[in-house]
Amino acid sequence: MTQKIGFLGAGRMASAMISRLLEKGYQVRVWNRSADKVAPLAAKGAIACVTPADAATGVDVVISFMADDTAAETVWLGNSGAVSTMEPGTVAIECSTLSHGFVLELSAKINANGCPYIDAPVTAIPAQVAAGETMFLIGADNAVLDRVRPIMDAVANRIIHFGPIGSGTVYKLMNNLLGAVHIAAAAELVAVAQKAGLDGKLVAEAFTNGAVASRVGVMTIPGMISGNHKEGVHFTTALRAKDAGYAMWLADELGLDLPVGRSATEMFDRAIEAGLGDLGQSAVLETIRGK
Repeated sequence: MTQKIGFLGAGRMASAMISRLLEKGYQVRVWNRSADKVAPLAAKGAIACVTPADAATGVDVVISFMADDTAAETVWLGNSGAVSTMEPGTVAIECSTLSHGFVLELSAKINANGCPYIDAPVTAIPAQVAAGETMFLIGADNAVLDRVRPIMDAVANRIIHFGPIGSGTVYKLMNNLLGAVHIAAAAELVAVAQKAGLDGKLVAEAFTNGAVASRVGVMTIPGMISGNHKEGVHFTTALRAKDAGYAMWLADELGLDLPVGRSATEMFDRAIEAGLGDLGQSAVLETIRGK
């Protein structure tokens, strides 16, 4: 029998995953704080729900895709939270990028209600998720992971099991901090190149085909060169700043000083202070230009 799924969140990544699950024949109950984002999914066959608890009613698995710790705590444990209606044995899959300490706290509270927890952040952009090319970064018990593997296989082309709960988040946070470092360094490259009068198209071409190119850098440099930080946004400046901040918290937990990561995090924090949080990550360039 096909497992029934409750889904918390309908943002860009979540909507892509829900659409993929619907295409694969899963029944999906969906809640989102802004109900208008659920309507297109309901048109594809999803069941629109009015609360997280409603979405978690009568399902085998509950998946969450939230922006941060606060939002995740609310949808799982708050008033009308999912845990209130999850039957013992229902698997909680948390795909959000959360702080490491909070993942350990949240998983313990959900486990205490008889529901196994899977730490399952992802690395992908919405188009990859929709195409079934998600990479899951897993922290979980092997037996629990095996129970939901068909669902994950429906949306993923790779599942990397790092170890127990929290280990998937460790890798995801450092992965996203590395992304912040790449973007910050690319912004410095573009700022210098533009100030020196280099042709933007040639700069982008040279970077894309050079040895130091990174995927995230290639994705963000066009916006830096054009100055258009609003179109084709896959990930906002605010979300990158949040993830980098969580990564630095993790470093503090481990007693490590990360000077390069700290510098990139500070650049993104300055972008937030400048009111650029809702723009694409290329907007971090404006902190160098002083705009």
